[in-house]
Amino acid sequence: MSASAKEQLMAVAFICDTKGTVLQVLYDGLGISAPERSFFDVVHPECVDKARAFLDLVRQREAAFGWELNVVIESNIKLLHFAGCVVDDGLLITAATTPLALAVVCEQLVSVRGLPMLQRVVDSNSNSHQLADIDTERYLELTLMNNELMTLQRELIKRTIELEKLNEEKNEFIGIAAHDLRNPLQVIDGYSRLLLSESFGALNAEQRQMVAAISRNSDFMLRLITDLLHISRIEAGKLQLDMQPTDIVEVIRKNVQLNQLLAHQKEIDLRFNCNEEQLTLLIDTQKIEQVLNNLLQNANKFSYPSTVVTVGLNRTERGALISVQDQGQGIPAEEMDRLFKPFQKTSVQSTGGEPSTGLGLAIARRIVVGHQGEIWAESQPGAGSTFYVRLPFNS
Repeated sequence: MSASAKEQLMAVAFICDTKGTVLQVLYDGLGISAPERSFFDVVHPECVDKARAFLDLVRQREAAFGWELNVVIESNIKLLHFAGCVVDDGLLITAATTPLALAVVCEQLVSVRGLPMLQRVVDSNSNSHQLADIDTERYLELTLMNNELMTLQRELIKRTIELEKLNEEKNEFIGIAAHDLRNPLQVIDGYSRLLLSESFGALNAEQRQMVAAISRNSDFMLRLITDLLHISRIEAGKLQLDMQPTDIVEVIRKNVQLNQLLAHQKEIDLRFNCNEEQLTLLIDTQKIEQVLNNLLQNANKFSYPSTVVTVGLNRTERGALISVQDQGQGIPAEEMDRLFKPFQKTSVQSTGGEPSTGLGLAIARRIVVGHQGEIWAESQPGAGSTFYVRLPFNS
């Protein structure tokens, strides 16, 4: 190869032993090779295993062509195309920035040193003629396909790790922001309620309306912040359950009683039907109350006045089955898959203008799954909805 050709060719050619140690540098237009330097020191760390497989293939099959490896050149990562063959004193490895440049380097080496096996592999790759050994050709083709697959798999793993890290950072940011916002919102909510109580003097109609709007919106923001804290902790794997033997009948009865006032404000009849006097489950009482409260509030929120919301509890072979059935608007079938997903809302509007954070059902699902249970919904537009929670006896 002439000096001018070398100056123009971004390629490298060297002889190494089977362990990858460079024995002799034939040409280096990239500045990455040197005697006694390891081939694996040049390759990017993520491609070391692939580089080992490449050298093994060269040694076992006597030649390989068209492998792609990322190498580090002056602190930059660059993709090179590799070929190699067995020579008397080790393995002859060549690499270039493009397949064409690689073919040029190989042709030059073949003309200088002979290397019939490398010639056959180059010819096969350029389709000038077929290898005499069809099994070898197929083996090389499969190897190249596997090489591409390995590259894609490594890229997928890398992207997955990056996404997991970004998700962790997102959850941490949401947690910090929600925590910092909660305290000032609590102050606003508290002062607005204090003003509405008229402890510091009577309010006129306009003032009461404005303070009531402040109280209503600050209360909604507090619930949203609380839900954001819950969802960020759960997604960060910090759902902590204090599992204790608990009478689920009593838990549901108390939760229904707490929601009676809210239901009566909309003239909704809230009922609890249960044939069990006592049913003990291993649960986190506070978390299950949170699930029940969300389901009852939703039933009240999307039901019309003068309708009935029925809470049921039945013992089944698979566990305790809790149901919350309303006579509300129902949910369109094409929107059912939005349920239990964060920030996903259906087109159904609350009947009293109550706001929704879009997080309640997502949090409920994670709590139920944490109890090794199931939660799902059945609905028919115009005929209401029923939400089910199944909690196992051995949770």
